[in-house]
Amino acid sequence: MDAGMLLPIFSLPSPSGRGDFSQAEAYLNFLRAAGFSYWQILPINPVDAYMSPYASPDLSAGDLLLLDVGALEKEGFVSSAIEVPYEKKIAALCSNLNLRKTEDCPCFQDFMEEKGEEAEAAGLFYLAMGRYGHFRHWPAEVKKDFPGFRDAHKGDRAVRIYCALSYLFEKQWKNILNYAEACGIEIVGDLPYYPGIDSVQRWIHPEHFLLDDDLEPRYVSGVPGDDFSDEGQLWNSPVYDWKALAAEDFAYFRKRIDNALSRYHRLRLDHFRGYEKIYHIPRGEKPAAGHWESVPGETLFAPWKEDKRFLIEDLGFLDEDFHRFRDKFPWPGMRVMALEGPSRWGDRPQIYYTGNHDTDPVPLYVKHMDEKTKRLWEEAMGAEVSTENLLNYAVCRREETVFFQHGDFLENPGRINRPGTCRGNWQWMLPPDAMNEDAAKRIELCLKERAK
Repeated sequence: MDAGMLLPIFSLPSPSGRGDFSQAEAYLNFLRAAGFSYWQILPINPVDAYMSPYASPDLSAGDLLLLDVGALEKEGFVSSAIEVPYEKKIAALCSNLNLRKTEDCPCFQDFMEEKGEEAEAAGLFYLAMGRYGHFRHWPAEVKKDFPGFRDAHKGDRAVRIYCALSYLFEKQWKNILNYAEACGIEIVGDLPYYPGIDSVQRWIHPEHFLLDDDLEPRYVSGVPGDDFSDEGQLWNSPVYDWKALAAEDFAYFRKRIDNALSRYHRLRLDHFRGYEKIYHIPRGEKPAAGHWESVPGETLFAPWKEDKRFLIEDLGFLDEDFHRFRDKFPWPGMRVMALEGPSRWGDRPQIYYTGNHDTDPVPLYVKHMDEKTKRLWEEAMGAEVSTENLLNYAVCRREETVFFQHGDFLENPGRINRPGTCRGNWQWMLPPDAMNEDAAKRIELCLKERAK
């Protein structure tokens, strides 16, 4: 059995209040000692105002909050590594950055040749956001004339600083990827489906979205009622114009996928059902007013049809049309203990998860379990419901790969996200003593004993 651990990088312990790259190598050492083969992370693109990585202002960039400031100081890229709360981290980086040293790096020029256009666009976007606030408040001449704004501000120091920090992000991430390979661990990345309502993509490529003449969304994203919410969920991202994307032979989306495959060892496709059909909610309406629209996902993914590096998130509203679409690809889907309870093995490739970022880790799942679900588990296991017995159930299933949340192995874990809520999410942090040698040995013994 191969085992993977699900933990966002922002959940690594940090005195700033939000995890970053500084503890990534230590965590990889921990995973190796505990016997894991995979580390599944959440998206590492910038987050929105609620700290969600799934409604990002820029799907192509890196989250600068993840930068290891101490390492930057050692290399002379910043003048000070004074620890500040994460809310002040970007401002501190900008004020302490040695811009000339960064721009003089030969590898910086390579970065600019490869990704400079996207980095400059993002820098310009944040410059405009700083001046005008939310995109809906921008002057029409800025909203509708990205080339003009770019020509007027391309060389601004703020834009240069953003490009320099973006280069340093890629530099640090490459080091982590190499270290993971040396540890024999594959990093599983995550490809969000939509950008946020305020995003670089909406500004520079409005033709890719269903927008009105003022570049406001005609429809927004979400889902109808499901296991997480009877009323459905309103994600509020602008929705894609798939006809326009198809007319360009999906160049925008295929570039995103290629970039992600170069960034991770394996790639999880979030909201995979959205590549067969997607839910459109008229702007200003509730989810119940939405409707489904077809998506040409089979054509989109044709270049990777036999690529084994993909995992898919096949949860939510699934019908026969989706099943036929999904089964045209060899990519494993998800079975989630905390969502489906006791279940049989499927006929197609699956990865078994004790939970995902939207569910309770096992100790909380046990704590919050209703009596009906408890009886089902007791009947399925022939034993009482406990964290230990549920982890044993997960390991002993027939799936080749099982993924755990790190919180499964803690007495008092927290939860990463509660779908349908806006506050208190994406902030849970791992206790520092949860990744020491003793903790690794306990998990290693736990997996080995139960796998016998």
